[in-house]
Amino acid sequence: IEQYSENQCFVSFKDHKDNFFSNPKCRLINPAKSSMGQVSKSILERVVLEIRANTGVNQWKSTSEVLNWFGTIKNMKKARFIKFDIVEFYPSISSGLLDRALSFAESVTELSVDEKEIIKLTKKSFLFNGGQCWIKKSDVNFDVTMGSLDGAETSELVGVYLLNKLSTIIPLESLGLYRDDGLAIIERADGPKLDRIRKKLHQMFQQEGLRITVGVHDGSVNCLGVVLSLGDGSCRPCRGPGGAPLCIGAGSGRPPGIIGSVPGVISGRLGSVSGTEALFGGSGRECGVALGAGGCTEPLSCGGA
Repeated sequence: IEQYSENQCFVSFKDHKDNFFSNPKCRLINPAKSSMGQVSKSILERVVLEIRANTGVNQWKSTSEVLNWFGTIKNMKKARFIKFDIVEFYPSISSGLLDRALSFAESVTELSVDEKEIIKLTKKSFLFNGGQCWIKKSDVNFDVTMGSLDGAETSELVGVYLLNKLSTIIPLESLGLYRDDGLAIIERADGPKLDRIRKKLHQMFQQEGLRITVGVHDGSVNCLGVVLSLGDGSCRPCRGPGGAPLCIGAGSGRPPGIIGSVPGVISGRLGSVSGTEALFGGSGRECGVALGAGGCTEPLSCGGA
């Protein structure tokens, strides 16, 4: 018998957005999980993995996968970046969009009728707040919730479906998607060509009931905290606006094991996203100063670069 965990819902604010103070947004987290979600999660993981292997779409799971993709791009000097973001991705996935994604999956890999039913069954959700149970007003009780056991995997299935459709606009090898963030490199990109692509992107996503924001970037772009440069093909850590970086210090009250691991973690991150030792040096010096201010004297090394 299917059971739901009656966990209290909550919201989290999207305070990382640039315009948060003038236009604050939040996301609803619904941790009331269906017990069938784990089964659906396992099915979706297999299906998405097989679709990626069979189609060659670039659905990234980590920063390192983005960097590996970027390293394969040629003819960068006359190219430009197009970056897009799917607005409110999870709650915008409709029953019809999921059905189309499942039909696409059937055309690429094996997916039984029972497996499809399990995946769709887990999208019937309940919301618990203040000891009361809530459901949607609409006739269709369907929702891809943040906090569900298979929410991320469902969005990945929709993501590979969208990437396959996008390949009719942008070459498959020049395009990738990380969750709801997309990035493409357009060769010989003059203004009219970029404008046509931008309009086609909006049109395609609108056909799927989704909205996107699109930006064109010359020379470099920030992707997952890494600055990718078309000029020389390099990558380096990205610094956000504001003051110098801050690090937890020896007097923070955290366990010694955590404090001791901080320099190694920072070195590994900076090294993995720095194309050269010279690029590592600038960020390494700033973080080294922050570590020193916190009482840590261990130097940072470029072992990961």
